[in-house]
Amino acid sequence: MSDQRIFARYKASEIRTDLQTIDVKKIKSSVTKRKHALRKIIANLTLGNYVEMVVLFPDILKFWQIEDDLEVKRICHEYVRTIGALKPRFVIDAMPSIRNDLRSNNEQLQIMALETLVGIPFFKFTDEAFNFIMTMINKRSSSPALMKSAVYSLLQLDEWDHERVMTLLGVLHGIFEDHVGLPTVQVAALKTLYTLHDKTKNLKPLHISVDTALDLLGLIPQLNEWDVSNLLECLVTVVVPQTHDDSYDMIDIVLPQLQHVNTSVALKSLEFIVYLLNYVDEISETVVDRLSNSILTLLEKPPELQFLILRNIILLLLTREKPVVKLEVSYFFVEYNDPIYIKDTKLECLYLLANSNTLPQILDELEQYSTDIDIQMSRKAVRAIGNLAVKLGAEAAETCVDVLMNLLEFGVDYVVQEIISVFRNILRRYPDRFQSDVRAIVEYIDCAQVAESKNAMIWIICNYSHLLPNYIELFEVFCSNIKSETLDVQFSILNSAIKFFVRDPSPRLENMCLRLFNFLTEDVNNPDLRSRAFLYWRLLSISKERVDILTPEVLKEIVDGELPVIELNTKLDQNVLEELELNIGTVTSVYLKPTGQIFHTAKTKHLKDSPVLNSEKGHLKIIKQDENEGPKYETTLENKGVIRQKLQRNSTMNDYDRPAEKVNELKGKRKSSTNNASKLARKPSLLMRKFSLKKKF
Repeated sequence: MSDQRIFARYKASEIRTDLQTIDVKKIKSSVTKRKHALRKIIANLTLGNYVEMVVLFPDILKFWQIEDDLEVKRICHEYVRTIGALKPRFVIDAMPSIRNDLRSNNEQLQIMALETLVGIPFFKFTDEAFNFIMTMINKRSSSPALMKSAVYSLLQLDEWDHERVMTLLGVLHGIFEDHVGLPTVQVAALKTLYTLHDKTKNLKPLHISVDTALDLLGLIPQLNEWDVSNLLECLVTVVVPQTHDDSYDMIDIVLPQLQHVNTSVALKSLEFIVYLLNYVDEISETVVDRLSNSILTLLEKPPELQFLILRNIILLLLTREKPVVKLEVSYFFVEYNDPIYIKDTKLECLYLLANSNTLPQILDELEQYSTDIDIQMSRKAVRAIGNLAVKLGAEAAETCVDVLMNLLEFGVDYVVQEIISVFRNILRRYPDRFQSDVRAIVEYIDCAQVAESKNAMIWIICNYSHLLPNYIELFEVFCSNIKSETLDVQFSILNSAIKFFVRDPSPRLENMCLRLFNFLTEDVNNPDLRSRAFLYWRLLSISKERVDILTPEVLKEIVDGELPVIELNTKLDQNVLEELELNIGTVTSVYLKPTGQIFHTAKTKHLKDSPVLNSEKGHLKIIKQDENEGPKYETTLENKGVIRQKLQRNSTMNDYDRPAEKVNELKGKRKSSTNNASKLARKPSLLMRKFSLKKKF
């Protein structure tokens, strides 16, 4: 049966008919049909068809009692967990079957039963779960998988009975210290302790010694990928290096994990290494290259993961004046088949990476994006060019304006509208420059059809009227249509009209202002706009009748004062940047906001004091080393039989300049990447022009 037929909304009577037509005594002949009928139930629960599926609870219990097939048992447990989360008392009749599974000799069945117990918020189920967990903890012969599940189950039980779980903190510490020979259990205990300390505000932050952390990192080869990810996540801020050598030792152990095929492991390794860089005074260029290559490898992931990586690249570029990664701008050029959220994020990366050296390459690419058939992408590219002009200084602005003027000749409405909008910002940033281009911009006044471009055009006409002999005629085009304009455009028209009159109180401008005052005070319903009109009207009346109170010079200073020069500030508060750096790979890194603004109950992470804490991140030195030197390890036997390999600080990897390679396992054999060139060995090409316009519109 296809998934399409399974994932369809069924009525309970239809599925019950399928189940009743099966002779449960002839198990071997009806296994497939029975499983398909049960799969329909789980599929309907996934689709949210709870009302119909609740009716089938007696049928689920019947198959649970007579069936020994592991898949059928798994379906039954999944059904009880889903329904029990909504109606805990309704599934109380399933308790005997769950107890039988807990007492079975099948480890997988015991784990499923435990997960079912902790997933139902009812005291009878939670009490049974607590009893079973304590039995497993006290039973020294418990299997590692079962013990690991029992420890992780405490996190779910904490949602239902927090006080009872908190009484087991000492037990969890004991598990962490005693189960040295069982790495998975030890990591599970550490993860549970870390989560409980993070969720409970009155608990002090969890702390472990550097030696313990090194011993745990030495167990990485014995752990699966998800245990490695949990371990690296927990060690951030939990272990505090006391010497530079402590940081170097841990960095050397974690560095190989940057090339892990699992994205979570690679990101957590990156997070842990970036955290440790706060406790060193210098770093080898080898580490920088390996961090960079790891990020470039992750950019080959599917779009959803690629978006996460790009957001974290933005985070790394923001947190330090001298980034700890070296990334060429060509890796962030937009491809024609990128989703829109990837395109937007790549444009942000290009903006942050732009400098005097990379500007020509970036502008050439952005100019191509501006002629793209995707209107949204075209607008964003033009906006990016304008932002670069404001960011990089006068010389770079000259180049950016030349590109904008070339695009202006295309005459495409949405491109011209964006150029008008960004040109206002450029003029505000450089008031004395680009005045020769003002007339060329004003010639496209008819293209200003959206509110933002209209506001920008009105501002340009108002502030550079001395360059436009017919500025009054141009401005009257907007005044004549004020009734149909949006609120922000109406505000712009009113403000500009008053400025014109203050500069040149001619009868023509006086009549224009009176017409605006009459319309805005009598026919406009918006109280803010009406109040603004009364305010200006009163000011002009006082300045005309009582010159001794309000002179024309004072009025001009009030209405038409000098505007400050704008700047694009991409820097965040240092405390916020520090917190973001400690949350690489999380939701916090996607929103680029403090954790407390996203999860109100979460604790704020911060760097802990240490004799080697580097408070000035910009002072981190990157030193070059001899590329011919290979890695030199000193292998020493540590306590409890753990072998720790310490890499000397002057060591390098002779293949550091090669990007990380993907692991492709096929029939138990690892496919060599030397036969086929890696995708990262070449620079991404320019935007593919198949779906773009090569010529002018």
